[in-house]
Amino acid sequence: MYRGMKLTSDQIDQFKENKSKLVSINGFLTTTTFRLTALNQAMKPSKRTDLMPVLLEIQCNLEQVSNNVIVADCIHCNELLNEEQQEIIFDLNVAFRLESMRMEEDMWMIKMSASNAGQLIKEKYIKDSHRQMEDISIRILFGRLMCDMGQWDQSQHFFEHLLNNSNSYNEDLVKLECSLGEVLQWKGEWNEARKYYDRAYDRIMNLKSTRIKDSANILFNIGEILYREGKYEEARDYYERAF
Repeated sequence: MYRGMKLTSDQIDQFKENKSKLVSINGFLTTTTFRLTALNQAMKPSKRTDLMPVLLEIQCNLEQVSNNVIVADCIHCNELLNEEQQEIIFDLNVAFRLESMRMEEDMWMIKMSASNAGQLIKEKYIKDSHRQMEDISIRILFGRLMCDMGQWDQSQHFFEHLLNNSNSYNEDLVKLECSLGEVLQWKGEWNEARKYYDRAYDRIMNLKSTRIKDSANILFNIGEILYREGKYEEARDYYERAF
């Protein structure tokens, strides 16, 4: 399969640094089985002058790769499709092993092979995390996985959706608000993060059952925010309360 695109020199350098390693691509990846179509995509004119044309060549055995990796094989969807419209779409679980890179006629040629490793890593993460935190739902673990992968916007939207539909999903509001606070903290949106931490902490204080671990984590995270804001004395107070 092939995919034509344009990348900056920094993005190309990131590919170089990961040669022979597994790489992931944030979002769905649409590819075509026709090289010429991908070449035309890569060579499309752009107003930006800092972009270079790139052709991805992806090796993928459709019989061996897990169904979790392939979203759709449009070649078989409709016999009336012409050749240029035939596509293979990979989903978020896919990982690619970067095999080689070379420059050819002012275009970067990047060879990769599709792997099930992304799905296996995700499953292992959820199993390991679930063993450590048995009181956390699979949905919240999945949102935290996205956060750990650096997909902060996706994680934030996912948690906001769960929070807005908490009655339907029957999720723990304290865990949701705390998780959303952590995502916002990673994004550097400290004021918004603090709001969710405060809500979660107030919710704990109003519960009949004690949740020492959850309250300690929230207090520690608030201390981290205060420390980064230069409020060291106030931060120390929250650290001491957490411990």
